[in-house]
Amino acid sequence: MDPTPDAGQCAKILKALADESRLKIVRLLLDGEKSVSEVVYSLQMAQPQVSHHLSILRGSGLVDTRREGKKIINFIDPEVKYILEKKEIGLDLGCCSIQFDKASNPPTS
Repeated sequence: MDPTPDAGQCAKILKALADESRLKIVRLLLDGEKSVSEVVYSLQMAQPQVSHHLSILRGSGLVDTRREGKKIINFIDPEVKYILEKKEIGLDLGCCSIQFDKASNPPTS
């Protein structure tokens, strides 16, 4: 991810985060790497829907992937993830930052 994104890049990232489902996925991935099936299970969403949202998040530069055998592992780009002293988690987008409260954790099963 470019350390100093221009207004267009910031708009693309913020647009990707403007969807409730994508925001839940980002918050889940801030807690650690997840496969698509783990995201599906944790958020109780359909697999095609999760894959669609992950594609948009990858296109924005927030999420990256790596392969582990047959699984695709999704994670937040380490350049944008930060952890504050109070253990609050957030994203540093270069143009702005977003902090997630502990109460905003998605339900996990």
